[in-house]
Amino acid sequence: MKKDGAKGELQKNKILNAARELFATKGFEATTTREINRQTDSAEGLLYYYFPHGKREILDTIIYEGIQSRTNAIDFKFHSVSSVADIEQQLLNAFDQIWQIFSQQENYYSFMITIRERALLSNKQAKWLQDLIKEVRQLLIDFLTPATEKLGLQQDNIPQLVDIILSLFQSSIYDELLINNNQELNNQISHTVQSQLHLIVTSILVEK
Repeated sequence: MKKDGAKGELQKNKILNAARELFATKGFEATTTREINRQTDSAEGLLYYYFPHGKREILDTIIYEGIQSRTNAIDFKFHSVSSVADIEQQLLNAFDQIWQIFSQQENYYSFMITIRERALLSNKQAKWLQDLIKEVRQLLIDFLTPATEKLGLQQDNIPQLVDIILSLFQSSIYDELLINNNQELNNQISHTVQSQLHLIVTSILVEK
């Protein structure tokens, strides 16, 4: 019978937090259950009490909770637009929100694990990640379609335009968070993304 109550939940989260940091910094394969126990000052075997399938069950839990956390946090607040500059600013605001979600420490570690251990993801877990990307993609399409129609911009290529914007967002976040280990969104990054968004959005202007 599993331990119940706040104390048991606290210990379980303690194990998850320690494993999340170790998996992110050392890698899943290089991390041992003994290290996780040492980090949490847990008696040998307590980890298996809460996670009978050991390290793999912990990894699955971290991936699931990480994707759920990022999915629940995405809540773009798009508004009606009156200019191309409005579109660019709201897209930049969406990028800022995505950055803030992914740069929070727990999400940052979960993100690193999900990407670096991609080969270990089950088909179901890979689908969770794909569904998250699809949700963001649809939110951007739903925003850009009426916005560009109002401003007399081309409509046919909105899905392709959104794919380019998502590629910009992903590459910027991947480069900084994963490659450069930078969790701070500085002015230089914002300016670069803003400049690229301007080029992308103005590329669909209808030629008069």
